Amino acid sequence: MAHTRFQIPLPPMTPGNARHVVVHRFGTLGARPKVYLQAAVHANEFPGAMALHHLMPLLLKADAAGRIRGEVVVVPTVNPIGLSQLVGNNHLGRYDQLGRDNFNRNWLDLAPAVAERVGARLGRDAAANIVLIRQAALAALAAMRPLNELQTLRVEIMKLSIDADLMLDLHCDLEAVLHLFISRRDWPGPAMALAAELGAEATLVNEPYPQALTFSGANGAMWARLAEAFPEADIPQACLSATVEYRGQHDVNHALGAADAANLLRFLQRCGAVAGQPGKLPALKAEATPIAGMDRGYCPCSGILVYRVAKGERVRKGQVICEIIDPTDARGPQARTPMRAGGDGLLFARRLDGTLAWPGKGAFAIAGPKPLAHRAGMGSLDD
Repeated sequence: MAHTRFQIPLPPMTPGNARHVVVHRFGTLGARPKVYLQAAVHANEFPGAMALHHLMPLLLKADAAGRIRGEVVVVPTVNPIGLSQLVGNNHLGRYDQLGRDNFNRNWLDLAPAVAERVGARLGRDAAANIVLIRQAALAALAAMRPLNELQTLRVEIMKLSIDADLMLDLHCDLEAVLHLFISRRDWPGPAMALAAELGAEATLVNEPYPQALTFSGANGAMWARLAEAFPEADIPQACLSATVEYRGQHDVNHALGAADAANLLRFLQRCGAVAGQPGKLPALKAEATPIAGMDRGYCPCSGILVYRVAKGERVRKGQVICEIIDPTDARGPQARTPMRAGGDGLLFARRLDGTLAWPGKGAFAIAGPKPLAHRAGMGSLDD
């Protein structure tokens, strides 16, 4: 089967204003392994879209040569709703302006519907269970009748992804090093190879899945939740589902895009979706750390953010990461409110220097090796 390009129409929310999602399929429909790649669900995050821009010509070439053994589905910009949100000469693509949803929250938990359809038929045959679960998930999605544009987007995109063997959701932070969010059920298995191949400097794991229904969380958590619900059945983690954070919003250039695409292609070769020799797996840059060990710094007051520590640096508990400057206070150093690390670890994400701070604004994230008491009960990711 040759490369195909098609569009998924979304219902118009106002007269004369209809959007669509562009999808590319490489390889053979229904072949295994199935890979699903998407970028820019937060529509103002483009490093992943740049990686896919450089990957797709490589997939075209491989497809023409008959080297794609499985099925590879690519959605280079998955969120046309967020792409259209231009306000005051600025692009605001993280939240839906109609319902105020974070575009990467409130995806569909299909485990209850799958359990209702096939739970009684799940047994000790793992391969048979995988087939049953995937069929039931697709049937549940087909039965849904979404009411609006965003609901339709979520249902139609999950129809493309829920039966994948590998699902990568490509994001970025504001200013960050490359890092991953995954399920504990995938580590140290295929996720370790993914982290090594992509050059991740931090990998944060959920136990066993994220509480916030992110897109990658919804795809991966279905398997973990069904395994919990049916402990007597053999239900493997049949989809490696990961959020890949490709550094920061400004890290968009051809050099990074081409390098990221080459790494993605090698991983597709390594997992058998594309024929070829990926070469020796690079050394892992960092062991995985628990999501409960992720320290997040939130601004206690308003002012101007100024950092003392660069992204990618190792920090110690109590170390000053940044300060909030009160520009109306004439006392110099006494007009600075320090923000300190709540634990040891790697500073993997932060804001840009000189941006406005306000109470509750997230200022930094640190990947630490041990759970932190002040993170207890909090979701895997923050808005």
